[in-house]
Amino acid sequence: MNANSLDACLTLVADRRRRKLLEHLRYNGNGEVRIDDLVDQLYQVESAATDDRQMSQAQLATQLYHSHLPKLADHGVIEHDRERGTIEYRPDEQVEAVLDGLPKEPSLANP
Repeated sequence: MNANSLDACLTLVADRRRRKLLEHLRYNGNGEVRIDDLVDQLYQVESAATDDRQMSQAQLATQLYHSHLPKLADHGVIEHDRERGTIEYRPDEQVEAVLDGLPKEPSLANP
């Protein structure tokens, strides 16, 4: 792993939501995943983690569509089909190595 790719990986996984998305896709993303389902799961996990709902589900979806999914797609970790509303995980050895070195967080699969 060279320094530039390590920096890119660290930037990619620096955000908690992207880490949760990546973990979910790594362990539960058999093929394509509907983005609406992913938004529902992430919203449930975040709502359960705090009593203060600071963001609506629609705001979360907007943030995913405009920030997190494009970053993951630009790095080649997902393929985003906007017309079908799906994403497909594309494993990246370096990203997975960085994720494996981080402490585990609650999974989207276990809200």
